[in-house]
Amino acid sequence: MSFLVIFLLVIGFLFTLAFFTKRRFGVLGMALAAGAMLSTLWVGDLTPIIASAGIIIVKPPLGSVVSAGLILAPALILLASGPTYKTMRQRIIGATAFAILAISLLLEPLGSALVIDGIGRTVYDFFVKYHAVIITAALGFALLDLLVTKTPRAHKEH
Repeated sequence: MSFLVIFLLVIGFLFTLAFFTKRRFGVLGMALAAGAMLSTLWVGDLTPIIASAGIIIVKPPLGSVVSAGLILAPALILLASGPTYKTMRQRIIGATAFAILAISLLLEPLGSALVIDGIGRTVYDFFVKYHAVIITAALGFALLDLLVTKTPRAHKEH
């Protein structure tokens, strides 16, 4: 399968998950950032452990699969609960931001796991060129979303 098809499928899948669960981007964006940090710290140590457990993957490389899993795991766990959006517009914006941030953080594992050619190369190069800007803007938006999230207050009985 071409890089572009997989790229679009991943974006579509992540958008759909965030959209239908109605979860706020702030929490999910921070979870993606935590996952990226976990991936940086642990992919080198976890990959041999997983390989020694009998899981052998040649294409894509096991390290790429482990890295992608570590990046996405915290956010996928948090899709089960947390603050939600109320309006359709908020859901669309939040899900779009989630998918774009996730795919930007997944560029390295996807790039090392897939053959990139043709228009896929153009899309990949665009995201690589602007990946720092995209991630910074998305994390800034996630922080803003966290700041405006209203948490329910416990009512005191008199």
